[in-house]
Amino acid sequence: MKAADFFRIEQDPAWGMNGDPWSSWHDVLDTGLVEQVKRGTLDGITNLDAAQGIARLAHQELLCYGTDRKKCKLDDDEIAEVLSALRAVLRRLSIEFRLPFRDFTGFHGYWSKQDMGYSWAARRGYLSELFGPLWEQLDALEDAQSASVGYRGVDGQMQNIIFASTGYKPEMVMRDAINNVIEIVEHGDTCLVYDRLLTDVGLTWGEAVAWWRDKKGLGSVDDRAVGHDLYRRLRASMRDKGQENQAEALLFNTYCERYWGEEGMKRPALLPQVYLHYDPLTRKQRQQLRKGDRLKRERMDFLLMGPGRARVVIEVDGKQHYAEDATASPRLYAEMVAEDRALRLKGYEVYRFGGYELTDNPDAPATLRQFFDDLEAQYAPAR
Repeated sequence: MKAADFFRIEQDPAWGMNGDPWSSWHDVLDTGLVEQVKRGTLDGITNLDAAQGIARLAHQELLCYGTDRKKCKLDDDEIAEVLSALRAVLRRLSIEFRLPFRDFTGFHGYWSKQDMGYSWAARRGYLSELFGPLWEQLDALEDAQSASVGYRGVDGQMQNIIFASTGYKPEMVMRDAINNVIEIVEHGDTCLVYDRLLTDVGLTWGEAVAWWRDKKGLGSVDDRAVGHDLYRRLRASMRDKGQENQAEALLFNTYCERYWGEEGMKRPALLPQVYLHYDPLTRKQRQQLRKGDRLKRERMDFLLMGPGRARVVIEVDGKQHYAEDATASPRLYAEMVAEDRALRLKGYEVYRFGGYELTDNPDAPATLRQFFDDLEAQYAPAR
């Protein structure tokens, strides 16, 4: 985030009185965004990104106040809220940052006591010394994330993974909205729900097998047999109206080759048909009620959950993604790429294969194996 992200532009309602519409626009602090940073409720923005943005804002405004007060965009109450949000987000990152003041008035009193009243250069130098260690700690966190995983990662703790649907869309209710407790009240037998906490390595095939063993009561059955049983259940979700999706099945089978042997248990599990959004209405119901689509993509074809909160989405595109009947559809294509942008901004990586690329290409298995090799090398932790 940048300091400018915390401002919105508003126009003075009385601009017409002076006839100058350009000089009437001014920046206004987005207090709602500042509050979201303070509470840690920003959607798709990590604590690190939020800390970097609001720290820049605080440093910029304190610098203006200490050297050229006319350039300040914030008042005393606003800078107090910004500094409070900065302290809050830094606590979530386990970074200690103590200021001897809470607002502009306190800053002025501090520099007066420290004999910086007649030197703007001294005040500038003091702010550099104050924020310098903070920038170093934030840079170190960013470097650590970059070293451990090839992706930015998705912020927030995973609560539920609903996947591998084989029939009717599940009906859900929010049993406890405060604690985000979701309950499937109908058609729960057609999908799987993984609700265990993820480890630092994401969700491995070994962890998925252990979960399946407990879920199915398989007790002392060996891992290989449990894994085969889970594989067959996941493979069943790639059928539509009795017909298996050949392109999806090929991709899934090619990836599952990597589960062979002891090392395979350490690899990320490839989950098919994962719910990303949930709309209680079906598309048909929305059409009947004349309601537009609010959520364009409810399910992802495949999801890998790797180290460092990496989330890798793999889509296999049939012609329904880009054509209506036999005619190319710019509208469908635009919807698809817009959803990809939204996912990437939240920290997901999105990779697409054309269905034709996998079903009408004798080299498809080799292409997929090379892709998975390259993908694994990219998100694997640095050694």
